[in-house]
Amino acid sequence: MPDGDTGTNIVVTLSYALESAQVSESAGETMSSIADAALVGARGNSGIIFAQFLSGLSEVFRGAPRVAEEHFVHAVENAHRRAYEAVSRPKEGTILSVMHAWSEALHREVDSAQSLAELLRKAGPALADALEKTRDMLPQLKAAGVVDAGASGFVEFVAGAERFIGGKAAVPFLSRIGARRRLSLNDTVDLHGGGEIRFRYCTEALISGEAIDREALRHTLAPLGDSLIVAGGDEQVRIHIHTDQPAQVFASLTASGRVAQQKVDDMRLQYEVAHERKYPIAIVTDSTCDLPQELLDRYQIQVVPLHIIAGESEYLDKLTIDSEQFFDLADRSPQFPTSSQPSSGLFTRIFSYLSTYYDSIIAIHVSSQISGTASTGTQAARSLVGAKRISVIDSRQISGTLGLVVLRAAEAVAAGKSHDEVVSEVESYIRKAELLVSVRTLEYFVKGGRVKPVAGALGKVLNLKPIISLDAEGTPIRFGKAFSERRNVAKIAAMVARRHADSPLRCYAVVHGHDLEAARELTTKLEDALGFPPLFVGEISPVLALHAGRGTTAVATMQE
Repeated sequence: MPDGDTGTNIVVTLSYALESAQVSESAGETMSSIADAALVGARGNSGIIFAQFLSGLSEVFRGAPRVAEEHFVHAVENAHRRAYEAVSRPKEGTILSVMHAWSEALHREVDSAQSLAELLRKAGPALADALEKTRDMLPQLKAAGVVDAGASGFVEFVAGAERFIGGKAAVPFLSRIGARRRLSLNDTVDLHGGGEIRFRYCTEALISGEAIDREALRHTLAPLGDSLIVAGGDEQVRIHIHTDQPAQVFASLTASGRVAQQKVDDMRLQYEVAHERKYPIAIVTDSTCDLPQELLDRYQIQVVPLHIIAGESEYLDKLTIDSEQFFDLADRSPQFPTSSQPSSGLFTRIFSYLSTYYDSIIAIHVSSQISGTASTGTQAARSLVGAKRISVIDSRQISGTLGLVVLRAAEAVAAGKSHDEVVSEVESYIRKAELLVSVRTLEYFVKGGRVKPVAGALGKVLNLKPIISLDAEGTPIRFGKAFSERRNVAKIAAMVARRHADSPLRCYAVVHGHDLEAARELTTKLEDALGFPPLFVGEISPVLALHAGRGTTAVATMQE
C-alpha cells in the first residue's frame, strides 16, 4: 500500500486473536471468543474484513458443541456475506474475492467429502486459484505482478486450519501455487493509483454500546471519506475509514456508543516516508508542539499525540478532537477533561516503523516538568533491541517554543548536519527559546488542578490576568500580571521588544486558545514593536487548552 503496509495488518489482527481468545469444550463458544478478540485487535482494511468474517462464522456456530461439514459450509457462506456487507464499496481482486471463491468451493465439495478434513482438502485448489486470479483483477497488482496481500494472508490462515484439522503437516496451499510472487514488506506496489491518496488519514475505532445501528453509522460516516468498513455486532463495532476529518468522524461515533479504541495514521506522510523520504534523520515530536501543518509536512516531522479523557471517552490530541470541539466538550461535561501522555507501545510502534526507513531518529518532546512524554519515549527507545540510533530530548519547552526548537532541528537536518551535530545544537536552541503566555482566566488552571481553587477565586474577583512563562528547567512560573487583557498584550509586546534589543530575535510565533481576534491584536502589537511579522500564527493544541483555557494568547521567541 502507499503507506508501506503489505500484509502487516492481518498478521496483527490474527496475533491478537491468538493471544486473547479463550478455548473451551464448545466449538461455538471458542469461535465466539476468537471472533470477539479479532474484532478488538483488528487493524487495517484486511484485518477488519477478516474479523467480520470470523464474526459471521461465530453467528452460525453459536451454541454448537461440535461442527459438522454442512454446518461449516453454511457458516462460511454467512461469514463471506457478512464480510461483503461490512464494506461500503467492495472491490474484487481482494481478500473478499478469495473468501467468496472458498465458500463456493466448499458448497460444491460438501456432498462428496466424508469429513471436515477431506472437505478442506478438496476445496483447497479452488482457494489457491482464486488467490492467483487476484493478480489480474486490480490493475495495480497486474502491473506489479503480485497477488493481494490480504487475500494471501487469508489463504495462509485456511492452510493452517487444514493442517490442524487433518492432524498432519499438510502441504500449504501457497506452495501448491508454485513459484508465484506475493507482496513482501519490501514491495512498493501502489494500490491507490499513481500514488494519489484521496484522503489523508486512515482512521479506525472500536465502539462499545447496546443495539448499535451499523447501517445508521454507515450512512453518517459515508460522506466523510472512502474505504469505509463497519464491522461487528450489536454491542461492538469496528470502524475503518479514510478521511480528511478524523475529528468529525469521532464526533459522529460518540453518539453511537463509547469509543473503546482508536487509531489515526497519516497515510500521506507514511507514503512519503516509504517512497519520497527527504532526509536520513527522522524528527519526532508530540502534539503539544504547535507548529502549523504546512511546516510539519515540509520537513516530514512525525507527531505523537497525547490523549484527552472526558468521562468514558478518550481522544487523540489534534487528531480526533480539535480546539473548538474541546471547548464545547469542556463546557458541557460534568467532569472536567484530563490528559495523559502517549503509551510506551505507541512510541515503540512509531520508532520501529521509522527505523525501517531512516538512518537514525531524533525525538524532541514537551518539558518533563509538565508531562512524562519524554520519559516514556526514552524507555521505548531503550527497549528496541537492534533498532537504529534514537535520541530522545526533553525540550524543557511547550507549545510555540517547542515548535520553534523542533523547526530549527528539522532545518539542521535538511542542511545535512549529522545526528550528533543536531542533538548538540538542539540544546542551544532550547536555551534561546522563550514563551510568554497571557491567560484570560484562571478557571481552566483551577479545574485542571494547576492552581488552587482559592487562588483561582481570588484571581477572578480581582480580574487578575497572569503572564506565564517557563524557567530554565521547563517548569511553569508566573512572569508578570496585569488587570486587563489589553494591558497584558502591551506588557508582553514590551518584554519581547526589550529582548530583541538586547539580543536580536531570529523569529517569533503567536499562538492562541481558539481566539483568532486576540491573537491578531497581539500580532499587531509585536509587529509594531519589532518591525517584522511572526513566522506563524496558530491555535494551541486541545491538550494545552485543557489547562490554559479559551482566549489564551502567547508569543514564542527564538534568538539567533
